Amino acid sequence: MTGFDSIQVRFKNIEFYKSPLANTRTVPFVDSYFDILKAVVNDVKTEYFWFFASFCKLDTNFDWNYIPEQHEKDQIHVWYTTHPMGGLNKEGNVFLIPTQKFKEQMNSLKFLRDFKDINYHASPVLEVQPITVTYFELKDPYVNYHTNPVLYKWLVNKDLQGIKLPNFYPSFWEDEKIYTFGKTKDIMLVPYRKDLKQFYDIDRAVHYDYEYDSKPMDIVFISYDEPNAEKRYKELKAKYPRAKWSKDVPERTLAYVSAALLSETDYFFTVWPKLELIDSFKFDFQPDRMKNPCHYIFNAKNPVNGLEYGHGAVLLYNKKLVLETKNPGLDFTLSKAHDSVPVLSAINHFNETPLMSWRTTFREVIKLLQMKPTVESKYRLMKWCELGKGDNADWVYKGAHDAKDYYEKNSDNYDKLMLSYNFDWLKQYYEKKY
Repeated sequence: MTGFDSIQVRFKNIEFYKSPLANTRTVPFVDSYFDILKAVVNDVKTEYFWFFASFCKLDTNFDWNYIPEQHEKDQIHVWYTTHPMGGLNKEGNVFLIPTQKFKEQMNSLKFLRDFKDINYHASPVLEVQPITVTYFELKDPYVNYHTNPVLYKWLVNKDLQGIKLPNFYPSFWEDEKIYTFGKTKDIMLVPYRKDLKQFYDIDRAVHYDYEYDSKPMDIVFISYDEPNAEKRYKELKAKYPRAKWSKDVPERTLAYVSAALLSETDYFFTVWPKLELIDSFKFDFQPDRMKNPCHYIFNAKNPVNGLEYGHGAVLLYNKKLVLETKNPGLDFTLSKAHDSVPVLSAINHFNETPLMSWRTTFREVIKLLQMKPTVESKYRLMKWCELGKGDNADWVYKGAHDAKDYYEKNSDNYDKLMLSYNFDWLKQYYEKKY
């Protein structure tokens, strides 16, 4: 074997292999290979030095007698594995480094890969320790992320159990990254951080194409007393056979819980009888795997006042968050983490009857008055309070102004404002007034 100095980088929580070289110095992995190299290179006494990771199985199959050709003498030589258990990544874990040339360049380099000349060698026999595979539930990937804190782990959607994972290994050349695979990122190779809140907190991300099918989310149709409920459910069911129906639950929180219990997927779409779905809306949206679990709110068009925002629109609910919601306040959806998706889902025909028109408007105006005023909320409130056009526009107008009067009298009484959340109370209030 060559008499070059050698440095083995020891990783925590990963089984290591003993160095086959006698003159090996062991150093702990901290931050990156590049940072370690800059810290140790001045202690190297030989023209070249070996630098390798402790999780690499470097036995007699590896050519420790390698000597660079004359035209290769100033190159960093790096070996990456093509072994089925290794992980195809050219930023490998075994290096032969020209000591003086590295010293000359290291302070001017931003990244190790910026070194002037790197020679990549594919090795079919080089084995590395396999990476832990953990399956996550889409409703909350972070639960399984925080179990078994290893340096890197595969996080794979439980719906993909048995899938062949990419033959890939993370790079330790520079700062840590998260690697994602496939359109919906149901396969992730992630570094462990004790205090991580969401995967977007990891500054660097690298994405690769990878083929697999993503499981579609359930669709739950929620109705109470709407006159066109049966007709619209049949239309929905004919187009999307996976749709289910939750009916006749008057209390709003219980209605959402009922819908959640019908869903067999971790997220589920909700559709209301008053919605005329847009042809381009296909119920194929997938929640963002990189962010914290939340509800997703699409847009709907109001045919009376022309507003287009999340009111009355299709929603994608996180099942876990729905079941955890006990005291939601005036708006069930907004009481938990949520995100707006600027995609038109439907026309909201809330104005099909006088009661529906009045009730829907009354509830929405109370919510707009209760929230912290913004330019957007003020504009929406103004539009609701104007006399619009179309069926039952006068009942929309009445509902808005009745809500304003009610709010002015009860703004300091939250319990009375919460009555607007109950359909039975709304009906009684409407019938008493009209």
